[in-house]
Amino acid sequence: MANKQGFATYSLLDVVSTINHPDVGKFVLSNGGGGQITISAAGDLFSNTKTATGYVTINKMKSEDGVAQLELPNNSESDIFMRKWVAYLKSCATKRSALSTLTVFDPVANRTITLNGVVPQKEPDEGYQQTAGNRTYALLYAEKIVK
Repeated sequence: MANKQGFATYSLLDVVSTINHPDVGKFVLSNGGGGQITISAAGDLFSNTKTATGYVTINKMKSEDGVAQLELPNNSESDIFMRKWVAYLKSCATKRSALSTLTVFDPVANRTITLNGVVPQKEPDEGYQQTAGNRTYALLYAEKIVK
């Protein structure tokens, strides 16, 4: 949604975020109770190497992996699906574990981010606050495609 300064602010409700695994199913996270998502690249795009003679060489790196941080309201439909997804991945055969995709479509920018090879980095954080809080899922991904 646009504000008076002319730039957009987003939450999970402003984009269409979908997680899919062939064995667990497909769920539209943005329909499951709000929250937020942050997608972070793991590697650098460029680096410098200094030669023995003092020259600097620019190196272009290929890094498509990273981490997606997903914060969902405790016990929301999205949280319930994600807990089911994590439980399945903990018990399934290793060859089935990295088949998940996470897709984020931003209708304002008309841009789609697809994360392939999505797996949970660890069990979600458990928070107990006075008001209903969020559960945080740290997800690793192997590849990021932006269209």
